[in-house]
Amino acid sequence: MAKTTGKRSVLWTVISVIVVLLVVVAVIGLIVHFTSDDKPPSGETFAVKYNGQTLSSGSSVGLMDSGVDFTVEGSTDYEVNVYAYCTPENDFSLTVGEEPYTWGDFDGRNATAGFDFERTETGFTVTHYGLNDIISRVQNGMTVTSETFPTVDMFRMEVKSGEEVTELYFCVNAEVVGITIDQSAIIF
Repeated sequence: MAKTTGKRSVLWTVISVIVVLLVVVAVIGLIVHFTSDDKPPSGETFAVKYNGQTLSSGSSVGLMDSGVDFTVEGSTDYEVNVYAYCTPENDFSLTVGEEPYTWGDFDGRNATAGFDFERTETGFTVTHYGLNDIISRVQNGMTVTSETFPTVDMFRMEVKSGEEVTELYFCVNAEVVGITIDQSAIIF
């Protein structure tokens, strides 16, 4: 009988040691999981800046002029895409070719082709030539006319690096065409 008790004692000791080791590993795993941050090894987090201010995802840039510079920090490997963004507040009528549309017909459509992007040392520059030109470029050069449209956010720009995405909302002006200045009326 003493041999059986000794075997049970050794078996319980081995099981106890295994359970204690599993608990210690689990506690260490939980501590590491809840105390580590997801920052890149360089310590710099992915951020998009406009006019020197860091923009959080979902921010509105407002009216975005052509030739605007954005700074990207924490990544040199990123992509930029622009999508049409429609809400009841920014829906309007336009004509593409001979066909009537509303801005809602374009909602969610990739409009990146309507903009020019140029990489800079610190980020990128966005150039555009007004709303009608943007839509025309997306529609393979078709003539686009829009009489009036609200100057509220109508585009969503995604700046994406790996799993991190910053979404920015903005609007643009119509291009300025057909304006002439009577030089004889200019007084100095």
